[in-house]
Amino acid sequence: MAEDKPRGSGLRVAGLVGGGILLLLLGLGLGWYLFYRPLVSVTVQAPPAPPPPAPPKPDPAAVSALEKALEAQRRNNKDIEDQIAKLRDALNGNVCTIQDPGGLLGPGGAPRAPGTPPMSPVPATPGKGTDADPKPGVTPAAATPPTPTPPPPGSPTTAAPAARAADLAPLLESTTALVLSQAGAGTGFFVAPGILVTNQHVVAGPWEGDKVIVTSRKIGKAQVGQIIAAVSGGQVGGKDFAVVRLVDGMPPGTGVLPLAGEPAALKEVVAAGYPANVVLNDKNFEALLKGNVGAAPEVVLTRGEVSAVQNRDGNLPSVAHTAAISPGNSGGPLIDMCGRVVGINSYLRQPTPGAPGGFALGSTGMSQFLKSSGVGFQWQDGACPK
Repeated sequence: MAEDKPRGSGLRVAGLVGGGILLLLLGLGLGWYLFYRPLVSVTVQAPPAPPPPAPPKPDPAAVSALEKALEAQRRNNKDIEDQIAKLRDALNGNVCTIQDPGGLLGPGGAPRAPGTPPMSPVPATPGKGTDADPKPGVTPAAATPPTPTPPPPGSPTTAAPAARAADLAPLLESTTALVLSQAGAGTGFFVAPGILVTNQHVVAGPWEGDKVIVTSRKIGKAQVGQIIAAVSGGQVGGKDFAVVRLVDGMPPGTGVLPLAGEPAALKEVVAAGYPANVVLNDKNFEALLKGNVGAAPEVVLTRGEVSAVQNRDGNLPSVAHTAAISPGNSGGPLIDMCGRVVGINSYLRQPTPGAPGGFALGSTGMSQFLKSSGVGFQWQDGACPK
């Protein structure tokens, strides 16, 4: 007899399976509702990020003014660079070279005549005045001579005796400058704000518009100068003066030198300038000739004594002194120990540059030229006690 199976067991199994499936579906639905739906909702409903604000537009007037200023500066720099390039070409054939530091050879290597000083002035330039016509020419005609002006506050001038020659170095570094023309290089010094005095033969070869280049460590960057007065006697020991006005005015950090009468024999003096046989060793001078308008050589200082003051009768005395000078010192100041200009170094009377035998045109004759040219300057009476 077959065994009877319990009734309803099949239905019970089917019910359990169906209930499990319902619970699984319920769990999946609850999971979707609790986790997936909020994420999808947030992703869909999030607003887009706002775009970044547009940069403000520059002021057209300010941009135009800036562009004009930059263009003017570029033109000015290009003008100075072109002038330095011309000077470099001129100096390639200059007698003051490493091979010939004394300047004893004339053009093309021909020797100079015996006894001819390498720093002698060149003949007078037409329109610049001569001994026959002592009235100095003023260039250009529109230029007005500067009026006497006291130095600005803080200008390094002095009237007190220096304890030693070395104490005068800061004064000379701030008042002496290198002067470049197509004829070569020389020296100048400030006698009024933005006004330099030099030799006429230093600036005998200016660029168009009677322009020269002036620079120094204190000036900081090469400046354009304009010759406003010049006179040359055309012979050694004759009148040999020029005045240069900086186009952009007096640079910060520079000062002026006062003038005083010629000192007595054996008084100590100091010469400042840029002698070729020393400056050619200065890497800054080389950089300047390569077009770096911010480079300038160190000023060279030497000291000595007054040997004699000659030719007083002609109102153009010459101060013979033992301070070493050479080509390139032309136009530089000879000062006493009180920091006053007593002469302008102008020529040599011996064949060996740097040896004793230099001459400076006295400050008496120089002051007369400055007065006749309408150039203001400081004059200090009295002998220097040092």
